[in-house]
This record gives sequence, C-alpha cells and structure tokens, in this order.
Amino acid sequence: MQTNVKNLFRNLAAQLGLVKQDSQTLSAIPLSERLKVALAAFIALFVVTFTCLQLADTTSTVVLLASMGASSVLLFGLPNSPLAKPWSFVGGHLISATVGLICSHLFTDLALMAATTIGLVLFVMYIFECMHPPGGATALVPVIAASDKILGYDFLLYPVALSVFVMLAVSLVLNKVLLKRGLQKPSQKFDPVHLHHDKSPLKRLGLQTEDLLSALNSFDTVIDVSEQDLERLYRQAQLNAYQRKSGEIRCRDIMSRDLITVTPDTAVASAWQLLRKHKISMLPVTDSNTQLLGVIATVDFLKNLKVPHYWGLLRHLNNLLLKNRHNKHYKRKVEEIMVSNLTVVHEDDHIVALVPILSDQGLHHIPVLNAQQQLVGIITQSDLIAALFSNQVASA
Repeated sequence: MQTNVKNLFRNLAAQLGLVKQDSQTLSAIPLSERLKVALAAFIALFVVTFTCLQLADTTSTVVLLASMGASSVLLFGLPNSPLAKPWSFVGGHLISATVGLICSHLFTDLALMAATTIGLVLFVMYIFECMHPPGGATALVPVIAASDKILGYDFLLYPVALSVFVMLAVSLVLNKVLLKRGLQKPSQKFDPVHLHHDKSPLKRLGLQTEDLLSALNSFDTVIDVSEQDLERLYRQAQLNAYQRKSGEIRCRDIMSRDLITVTPDTAVASAWQLLRKHKISMLPVTDSNTQLLGVIATVDFLKNLKVPHYWGLLRHLNNLLLKNRHNKHYKRKVEEIMVSNLTVVHEDDHIVALVPILSDQGLHHIPVLNAQQQLVGIITQSDLIAALFSNQVASA
C-alpha cells in the first residue's frame, strides 16, 4: 500500500514537471554556467532599460517592454533554441508589434481586439518563420494601452525597434564574450578537416542529417530543438550506449607510457633526428615537471616553408638530416615551431571519448594527462583500433 502511494505521488510529480524523468534536468547544468547566464541577463536588461530611459520623452506611454524579460530567458537560457535565433527574435517582436498596433486601430472591443491580435500573430509567425513566444506579449502592448490611449505608429520605432536591436546587439556580444557561445553554424556538408565532399567518418554510417531534418519536418507542431542539437544528442547517446556496453576501459589502459619527449630549448634538428630514430611522427614538449607545453610533429617542420619546388623541399629536409650547424634551421629551437593549442584527454577518461577526436578531428596522437596535468602517456589511432578490436573479440 505504501509503495503504491509513493508511486502515485512520483507519477503525479513527473506529470506536473516537478520531477524530471523524461527530459533534461536543469540542475545538471554547472552552477558556474547558470550564474553566468543570470549575469548576462542582468547586463542585457540593464543596458536595454538604461538606453530606453535616455531616449524617453515625457509623452511616452510605454518606456520598457516587459516581453524583453521573456526574450532574455530564451536568448541566454535557451540560446540554441530555434525560438531564440536572431530572425525569430527580431521578426517575432517587430511583426507582432505591427499586427497589435493595426488591430488597436481597427477594433474598439477589447476582447475582440486581443483575440484577433494573438490569432493573427501566431499565423504570421508561421508564415515568416519567426516563432518567438515573447512577441505575443509585445503585440498586446498597444491593445492594452488602447483602453486609455491609441498608440501611434512611432511605437514601432520606440520602444519596440530600439529595445529589440539593443537587446540583440548586447546578447550577441555577451554570448560570445561572457558565455563563450557563438551563432550556430550550418551543418557541414563536407569533411572540414580534409576539405573534400565525403562526410566525416562518424557521419558515414547510421543516422544522416537528412534523416533528422525529415523527422523534424514530419511533426505538425514546432519542435524546440535545432537539427544541429538533435544530431549532437544522437551522437552523444551513441557514445553513451557504447560506453555502457564496452565496459570500463580507460585511457590509462591503452596508452603508451614509455615516451620520447623534448624540451622547448631542444634544437629543431635534434628533434628531427629523434623522430627518425624512433620511427614516430610526434614528440611531446615538456618542462622539468613533465607539464605538457606543446607537441612537435613531422608536419611542423614543413609549415611556413617557402620552397618553390620539390628539390627545395628535399634540400630543407637534407639540412635537417645532416645537422648543418651553419643552417638557420639547425639553430632554431623546438619552441619556435611547436604547437601549443592541444586536444588532450585524461588517464581516467573512457576510451569512448577518443572516438570523435581521432575520427573526425584529423588527429593521429592524443596526449594523456593525469590529475596533476602532467603528461603520462600518448594514445594513437592504432592503440584505439587495437582496444576496440580486443573488446569486440572478448564480448563475442
């Protein structure tokens, strides 16, 4: 009996949305991110309100649109939502405000005026592909004001257009600078690493972008998720499922531990000799505390070379091989040509984290760090292939 009562209350709480059983749990978002979103909304509303107040005159009936508060929730809290795209935001407010203003001039009955306004607003949002819920509130501003004073068409410029464009500008800056988000780029139609028109390795099998778009467009209601986010969700779910099935294989289990490293002041020619001697294509660059500073790979010796033909390239490599002490390349240090912007993993990471890095980012080696951010190993594509094969054989 007690169990049945608990289940009843649990199901009721889930139906009411008090317990998240089948949707994203907002508390899973890092606290630091939530605080930054709140700060961004604070800054945006302050700037919009301050700007409107500076330009307000004594005859202004409306100074600030309350719908800007609702828009800030979408722009900062749900930035990837189709409802928060720049056109949805701008068109949703300006077109809705126009509809509301026209209705306030055409009708005298408040109920009919409000109902007609919202009905038309929804319809034109569908037509112009600018669904933005707070726009409905903007449309009702001239309707509500009509009971006291019919607003003029300057309402569209102030405060609507002013608030909208100030909010848009501030949100774009804050999303880029404070929240480290940019506008979502369209899905790549080609391999961005190798610049050909094949899909990237992870996208060649299974669910395709066209499948996702077709599924989204098959619904007769608006789905508040973009194709890019849906694809990311699908890929992440695939990786989570593979991790669950493949067991607890960690990066430390498959990494190479006996590493050949160089220091930043190692001569470039000496680094080249190490690559040849050990038949490897990448050397980690570390300090005296084994902190990873960068890597130097075979391709780094060829970057920024001004060689007009094949023989010039051979001459450059020959100078490295012969260790010509009078050659300027021999005198250069590793720190001058090493790459310091690195993709790394940690030794406790599951090997599933390696799959998108090694398959789609064009990398062949990944440094492995410990909890102290010290270099403890290197994982290659060969290491991952061997691990995946061994796990498949073991589970067969």
